[in-house]
Amino acid sequence: MNITIYYLSKKIIVTEGNQRSENQSFINIDNLKKSELLDEFAKFAHQKDQTLLTFVTINIEQALEKFRKPFKYIFAAGGLIQKDDKYLFIFRLKRWDLPKGKLDMGEGPEEAAIRECEEECGITKLTITKTLEPTYHIYDHKGGFALKKTFWYDMTTKHEGILVPQLEENIEEVVWFNKSQIQEQVLPNSYPAILSVIRNNI
Repeated sequence: MNITIYYLSKKIIVTEGNQRSENQSFINIDNLKKSELLDEFAKFAHQKDQTLLTFVTINIEQALEKFRKPFKYIFAAGGLIQKDDKYLFIFRLKRWDLPKGKLDMGEGPEEAAIRECEEECGITKLTITKTLEPTYHIYDHKGGFALKKTFWYDMTTKHEGILVPQLEENIEEVVWFNKSQIQEQVLPNSYPAILSVIRNNI
């Protein structure tokens, strides 16, 4: 079992086992202290020529729990919404994205995913059909770093009205794309974590 964590165009993999291959850095996460783990990430983040870092562990869940401790840990949820062989995307901050947002206090991931999709896209009548694999990504946050876990859900909708982008969240467009349009427009201009959701589920 592997867990992939994205930081900009870089990728961190947490994996069970001890296999090695060329051109990869392998670090045993089980023996690292919190400060040492953060130092390893900071060194990796600032090395322009290194795009992959692999942590090895004997227990993936315990390793993920350890990995998140140096970071501000944030939960979000979103949806891959399908209707008539088309998928819904938002255009935000000059990139194509999927609707998603942070969980409110006391809110579950499924509830948050539907709420965020409704708010960001002006869409209704959503139904969750399947739970997808979560994604993880790190971003700069208040002088440090945050690690966000996003829960993803396959959704369908019977919405017939217009779609309304949530402008206050910097969403400029809400668009239905078929698979060929996704290949042509979305894949060249999206985020690594979003690309993983697309490639694993469309």
